[in-house]
Amino acid sequence: MEETTVLQKIDKDSYQELMEEAQRLAHFGGWDVNLITGAVKWSSEMFQMLGYDPLVTEATFKNFIKKLHVEDILYVKRNLKTLLRFHSTDTYDFRIVNKDDGSIRYLRTGIIVKRNTKGLALSMTGFSQDITQQKLAEKKIENVNRELNTFFKIIDDVFFSIDTVSLRFLQVSQGFSKLTGYSQEELLADFNLSVQMLHPDDSGIIEAGNIKLANGETVVSQYRILRKDGAIRWVENKIIPSLNAEGKLMRMDGVTRDITEQKEAELEHQRTEKRYRQIVESAQEGIWTIDEHNKTNFVNKMMCSILGYSSEEMMGKELFHFMDDEGRAYAEECMERRRKGAKENLNIRYITKNGRHVWANITANPIIDENGTYKGALAMVTDITDRLLSEQSLKKSEANLRAVFENTDMAFVLFNTSLNVVSFNSQATDFYLKYANKKLKAGTHALKYFPKHKRKFFDTIADKVKNREIVNYETNFYKNNEVDWYDVKWAGVLNEQMEQIGILLTFKNITEKKVLELETEKITADLVQRNKDQEQFNYIVSHNLRAPVANVTGLLGLLNDAEITEEDKKYVLDGISLSVKNLDSVIIDMNHVLQDKELINETKENNNLSQLVDGIKVSIKNIIDKERVLIKCHFDIESIFSIRSYLYSIFYNLILNSIKYRQCGVSPLISIKSTLYENKIQLTFTDNGKGINLDNHGKQLFRLYKRFDTTVEGKGLGLFMVKTQVESLGGTITVKSEIYKGTQFIIQLPL
Repeated sequence: MEETTVLQKIDKDSYQELMEEAQRLAHFGGWDVNLITGAVKWSSEMFQMLGYDPLVTEATFKNFIKKLHVEDILYVKRNLKTLLRFHSTDTYDFRIVNKDDGSIRYLRTGIIVKRNTKGLALSMTGFSQDITQQKLAEKKIENVNRELNTFFKIIDDVFFSIDTVSLRFLQVSQGFSKLTGYSQEELLADFNLSVQMLHPDDSGIIEAGNIKLANGETVVSQYRILRKDGAIRWVENKIIPSLNAEGKLMRMDGVTRDITEQKEAELEHQRTEKRYRQIVESAQEGIWTIDEHNKTNFVNKMMCSILGYSSEEMMGKELFHFMDDEGRAYAEECMERRRKGAKENLNIRYITKNGRHVWANITANPIIDENGTYKGALAMVTDITDRLLSEQSLKKSEANLRAVFENTDMAFVLFNTSLNVVSFNSQATDFYLKYANKKLKAGTHALKYFPKHKRKFFDTIADKVKNREIVNYETNFYKNNEVDWYDVKWAGVLNEQMEQIGILLTFKNITEKKVLELETEKITADLVQRNKDQEQFNYIVSHNLRAPVANVTGLLGLLNDAEITEEDKKYVLDGISLSVKNLDSVIIDMNHVLQDKELINETKENNNLSQLVDGIKVSIKNIIDKERVLIKCHFDIESIFSIRSYLYSIFYNLILNSIKYRQCGVSPLISIKSTLYENKIQLTFTDNGKGINLDNHGKQLFRLYKRFDTTVEGKGLGLFMVKTQVESLGGTITVKSEIYKGTQFIIQLPL
């Protein structure tokens, strides 16, 4: 009655203010919906909860729905629908979203529905309370409980309790078996097992821990144990002692954790860090790191050596401390790019401790943490002062030389010590366009202008020139079936201090001179060969021709005998006929050899070796199929500029020779290779045939009519022709062979 009297004395506005204040203090938001008119009212606290300004936003059901979490909209609508149809009160929780920052809050709402006598809903009144903290706490507890349950199921750590009076384990967790290899039952049955597992070298750690435990101190220690299988594991042990009123140790509770991987990682980290330190401190480049404020936080010995400071003097100093004003302005621009994640290679000028300027090439990289935040920069620094001075000197020398070399008949190319093109004259440009179809370009490495098979040759020359040798040789180049000869010279370029600052390559056309030399050499070689041929023909005349002629002469003498019978006369005439045939065969062979020598004047051309072998395979296909011959080819040099008929004859005779002198019951295998060997083309023919006794027949192997295996048809002409043709091409032929281990012919021809 007294409360009613008090309320009646408060006017309507005061009552409203009290309600608003009460809602604010209790964090309740009130609201009311007239279901007949659709009018909605929110208290100021309700506006606050929903994040609306009452002066800007109207209290409507639509605006309320806008704030609902997308996953709760259907849930709220269904609850309201059910409430209006069947109930008069309800309470449920839902989420609202702040559209500005995306934060989520939880509200708990209680609703009362007013109905008329017929049960028709007239209005809804409700109070909403912000229960975000409560919900988050509940979720946190739920997560913690779930994590704890999972943790105790999967954890490998060993939990244990020990009765120190009776020296027995009261309990031990399942992780014990996995850690030690012993079962829980074994440990519970025998307390001494825990002592036996201790590594003998770590007994001192255990004894020191026992003293602390007896004094009631918690002990954390790391030591090794021996598993049942003999393996060693590192463990970390934490034990909490329990003392009675008299201070006597009664119980110990502890947890043991396997830290073997951690220990091994620590040891490896220590070894790696030591190696890293050795590498960094012995590096031939300066290593310099700065923090996000451009202050030095690490330099290695080489960096200190470049600038002349100690590491202590450089630590904490700004990067710009070691530059002049001009360098600082340039470096500030670079650092802005670094903050944006740019990696760069650039040249920077520094000032050393004694005031000397040094130029350095730096490779700079930003240091970014896992969140993408700039934390500083790392630079690899190389002192290039001497190199820049050398390049400047080289450019001055180039200017002086250019006038001379542009007006000479010699092509020249100038390289720096890194073998990159620095300069060249027009004659060099024409040379590379003609023979390599490549345009010279400054800054390009010399290897770009050499074919792959010449790289090793180039490396040898470069090493010699760097060792202050002058390399001079003659070589030829082919273009459109024409050959030009050049005198080539490589020499180092030295500065006034006799330091090598570059390499000069020159080409001079000596075709006319070389042609005369080659013609002279050819005439001399022809004379020598003619003498050899004369000796060979004298041998043929004295042996292969004289024998059948002598036979004919003797047999003709028999015909003059008046007493010769018809039967003997027929025998004599048959002998004369056979001798004449032998004489004709020798003359035909001699004519074939002479005709072959005339072919040396035949025009040379590019011969594709694969196509050459394929043509031979076609011509002797019936033999290859019959004897199941396998021919394998591997050509590093794919084509040879030479006389086609000679090459065909050489390949044909050697392949046919390998097939003829095959081993009985073994399918012939012939391997043919071409390689570059000491500036010559080397052809290698290898087979798995009968082989040759070189000790007995090696000296006569290539002579005319020399045969050493009479089980195979032949005249002893093939290898003689091969050697003759190889030598006519300016080459050599050698043989390696063992009985029943096959034969290898090695032919070397000039490029």
